[in-house]
Amino acid sequence: MKVYWLLPSFISLFLFASPAEAGRLLSWRFETNQSRLIFTTDSGVQPKAQLISDPTRVLIDLPGIILGRPSVRQAYGGTVSSVRVGQFDEQTTRLVIELAPGYTLDPQQVRIRGLSPTQWTLDLPTPSNSPDTIPSRSISTPVLVASRKPTDTTDFQVTRNGFFIRLDRDGDNSKIRIKRSRDRSSIEISLDGATLPATLASRTLPVNSYGVKDIQFSQTSTAPPSAKITLNVDKESQDWQAIYSRFGGLVLMPRGGVSAWERDRVSQIQMEEANDDSDSDIAIIKSLELDSDMNRLLIRSDGQINGTANWNRLEDRYEIHIPNARLSDSFPELVLDRNSPIYEVTLRQEDDRTVVIFIKPAIGVRVGQLQPLEDELLGLELRSLKASNPPPTTTNSDSEPIPIPVPPPAETSPSTSLPNTPQTDILVFIDPGHGGQDPGAIGLGGLREKDVILSISQEVARLLEQQGVRVMMARNSDYFVSLQGRTDMANRAGADLFVSIHANSMGEGRPDVSGLEVYYFGNRTLADTIHRSILRTVNVSDRGVRKARFYVLRKSSMPATLVEVGFVTGYRDAANLKNPTYRRQMALAIARGVIEYIQQNKQ
Repeated sequence: MKVYWLLPSFISLFLFASPAEAGRLLSWRFETNQSRLIFTTDSGVQPKAQLISDPTRVLIDLPGIILGRPSVRQAYGGTVSSVRVGQFDEQTTRLVIELAPGYTLDPQQVRIRGLSPTQWTLDLPTPSNSPDTIPSRSISTPVLVASRKPTDTTDFQVTRNGFFIRLDRDGDNSKIRIKRSRDRSSIEISLDGATLPATLASRTLPVNSYGVKDIQFSQTSTAPPSAKITLNVDKESQDWQAIYSRFGGLVLMPRGGVSAWERDRVSQIQMEEANDDSDSDIAIIKSLELDSDMNRLLIRSDGQINGTANWNRLEDRYEIHIPNARLSDSFPELVLDRNSPIYEVTLRQEDDRTVVIFIKPAIGVRVGQLQPLEDELLGLELRSLKASNPPPTTTNSDSEPIPIPVPPPAETSPSTSLPNTPQTDILVFIDPGHGGQDPGAIGLGGLREKDVILSISQEVARLLEQQGVRVMMARNSDYFVSLQGRTDMANRAGADLFVSIHANSMGEGRPDVSGLEVYYFGNRTLADTIHRSILRTVNVSDRGVRKARFYVLRKSSMPATLVEVGFVTGYRDAANLKNPTYRRQMALAIARGVIEYIQQNKQ
């Protein structure tokens, strides 16, 4: 699972540092293959859950728990569209699982279980498709009326620097091939080893940004995976480059940067404007008003207008983009009362030729299609769920939340038992990194790598020795050992396995980065086994198993791995690594992985 934390606002920084008694959400992840949400808090909680329709969402409220950071949304493919986490009120964190358009589920089949008062799981039943509801769910799909704007999908995003494309599987940067056609009208990007999400495969999306007219996606092969992306571009536009993000996904950027493209584009526009009256086709948006039946928002202008509309799930609002338009200097205010079908509306002059309207519908109101009623008039349909009486998917009205039962948590702690160790004379060398005058990485709040990993390493050693495994440590307290000293010690002792334990860092500027990384140099079996064990036991983001030329991996003469247990510079990992319970969970997972490796390879 990939989690993207944003930089905190002043308020969230205050909450994060507040001495209030409220607990915190330490971590969460959604396992798509099991349709399971797992979350951990630092104090006991009794969640409350409910099902809401249109679109179908499962809401989990955590009373007495604060997030202490900005809201985050993680998009997924398949029947689950996304998971959102945010601060519902001052003392409640809310998690929202949103299904894809047209899907619903039986709330009585949702299973929420407390492994302990601080560790919870939620299992979803298999969602069912409701074809009758799909036509009325136009808010989930952009409605293209006239102009070509990008489809609003989190899997393809127009950014300040170019485009971002989410991938189910990344390839290798060295295998990216880019080729521009002879007539310069298209750019083909071949991605060996990459897998597109189902939402993009075999699709063409309109773009009209940075000189790109549209973008085509094709999964050319699944075994081995290979994908192709084609940009249909202006012939005068510059070339493009592609690179995989280290956090997952593909980044596309104009060669020379966006600023170079903008300079070229401005020069071109200035030349065109010298020979043309650029305002001749601009329509003035004169007013917004609700019709007499309160079931349509009317957009009036003094000339022909068209627009595109889509639901922005990230901002939880409806957006209408009107090209070749400007707001009137005397635009009248739209007065909304408690009975209005619209909760909030905002207008913005996006640029000299584009007006954007942001709409938040009232509770119980669904936004329909945007349609041209006349040349100078657009209408946005507003449907009252209570009035329309749609076919029910449950015994409750679609507009009413359906409670989901949540039994109390188990009071006993999760099992800390380890698998039986075969009767062998195995010696495991545990290497807590850094120490003494070398503190390692310094993280949030002065969290020091050497302290975190010594605690985890000592617990790993204790657990292994309890199972009859001989253990030798590079250091068992706070003192310095050189890299050569560590490998020499292990080699001379004839150790059978070498496990180096570290914590990661991305510097002060990237507190959004968190997750587990496991490294190997030669054989990767030990690394894979420990990696799997950690993901089964610990709620941590997965950044994968990687090959690296670290000194202790190259110079040790036995199977070796280096485990980066998390980022001391990441908001999520730093909070976890400060928690003694979390560190014990990490140690248990590493020890279990070592024993599983011994069972499988040393008998």
